[in-house]
Amino acid sequence: MIGIVAAMDVEVQAIMELCEITQEKTIGNVAFHYGKLASKDVVICKSGVGKVGAAMVTTILCLHHSLDALINIGTAGGLKEQQKVLDIVISKDVLQADFDTSALDGPEGLGLRFHADDHLLVKAQEAAKENNICYHIGTIASQDLFMSRKEDFDKLMSNFPDSICSEMEAGALAQVATSFQVPFVIVRSLSDVALHHDNSMEFSTYVKHASRQSSLMVRSFVQKI
Repeated sequence: MIGIVAAMDVEVQAIMELCEITQEKTIGNVAFHYGKLASKDVVICKSGVGKVGAAMVTTILCLHHSLDALINIGTAGGLKEQQKVLDIVISKDVLQADFDTSALDGPEGLGLRFHADDHLLVKAQEAAKENNICYHIGTIASQDLFMSRKEDFDKLMSNFPDSICSEMEAGALAQVATSFQVPFVIVRSLSDVALHHDNSMEFSTYVKHASRQSSLMVRSFVQKI
């Protein structure tokens, strides 16, 4: 079974529209939707925005299901000048960018990194190419912050210049999946780009389109797993 996690209703709805849902159940206060996507068994759930919710639903998924793979889908904010809205980003690794024990541990206490599964990474690239979607591979930075201020961008890029996008859930999902030894990859579509003027307006305008783009690519991706 493949687990699919998204943060927002619009992101969950986009992937469920491509599925044949056969069962739903609630664990805690989380709704889990079971069915088929590209003839593969999937379970889909909404984490809510932020790392605490993402950690909770990922833990439930790993405890209650035998997962062959875990995919985090939805939207993210781009961080590179060459990126455009609706481009896809695929995780080589995931960074908890707001984790900071450097006062005690020195530079080693800044950030936590978790590496995506190599096989899933390759298959995600193949799916992007087959769908003629522009994609970027690299470090996805997670922090409980929607980056809307220049100082937010400057701080992140000063500490972690290899980051290619910023979002608010993948770091927690990656940490929990790694603890449970479940292969994972993050596939997000850019709904805004930090270097663009009025990126918060971009997000409001493009979040639905970006959610759809991410879901269509993941359908092709799931066929390959």
